[in-house]
Amino acid sequence: MKKQINGVIFYLIIIGFGFCRPISAEVIDRIVAIVNDDIVTLVQLSKETASYIKNIDSSGYSGEKRKEAVKQINNKILMAMVDRSLTQQEAQKYQISVSDTEIDNALENVKNARSLTEKEFLNALTNQGVTLKEYRESIKKQILQSKLINHAVKSKVIITESEIKNYYDNNAQQYSGKKKYRLRNILMNNEDRIKEIKKKLDAKIDFSTLAKQYSLSPNASDGGDLGLFDISNFSENIKEIISGLNTGEYSNAISTSQGFQIFYVEDIVLDGNKSYEQARDEIHEILYNEQVEKKFKTWLESLKKNAHIKIML
Repeated sequence: MKKQINGVIFYLIIIGFGFCRPISAEVIDRIVAIVNDDIVTLVQLSKETASYIKNIDSSGYSGEKRKEAVKQINNKILMAMVDRSLTQQEAQKYQISVSDTEIDNALENVKNARSLTEKEFLNALTNQGVTLKEYRESIKKQILQSKLINHAVKSKVIITESEIKNYYDNNAQQYSGKKKYRLRNILMNNEDRIKEIKKKLDAKIDFSTLAKQYSLSPNASDGGDLGLFDISNFSENIKEIISGLNTGEYSNAISTSQGFQIFYVEDIVLDGNKSYEQARDEIHEILYNEQVEKKFKTWLESLKKNAHIKIML
């Protein structure tokens, strides 16, 4: 559970790193949302939308198209800020706090993830028009929100063994692996000659020995070893022929664009095959994340329903 919490915190921090951008001095501040006793200002909103609007401008949008795109971004980010305000108010209600040590550790995670020295990290903040104090406060809010999600939602999510087993059974194809063929070939440029090779194979002479002796393919010295293949990309004719062979069997002579060939199936494997035990933890995480997302949305909607929210954008 601790590992999952840390993962959420780290994800939020990485995402948040790109949100803080300098805003125009021309922005006149005003209130754009009221969330209970909290407010969201136009300057705060502009900080968080700046990078998105920059992308819109770089995409060449102009006139009404740009205006509509900016409006959509402003509305989307403002609602996210309202959600964040609600969750932070709940964090205060439950007396959830964040220590300086947690913030320091989060900062180190950001620097390590981006391979930044302390000087490079501070320069990056400066280039984005953000002070270290502002960034630490941003991280604090993100960690606080993650802790609250854990308190209000994650701790209440329970995934049963039967749910995991049902998921495995219902997605059997996903875990059964993809069938792959380890192939060898013999390549000749004359149909009569390759038919003679086929007779030798029928007489139980070793395939790789014949490939080394007669094949014109560059892999002849390796006994015609082609490697492991997912044959789904092969031509329909060759795919049909090979799929009809079992391990240790070879095809008739086939006319191909390279010449006349005989294929030998040395082995058939299920690549990526996972038993229930091997897939269990992966499935648990999938179901857990699905339930967390579902319960978080329900919980957040209940907060909104009982809150005083006024949008003035």
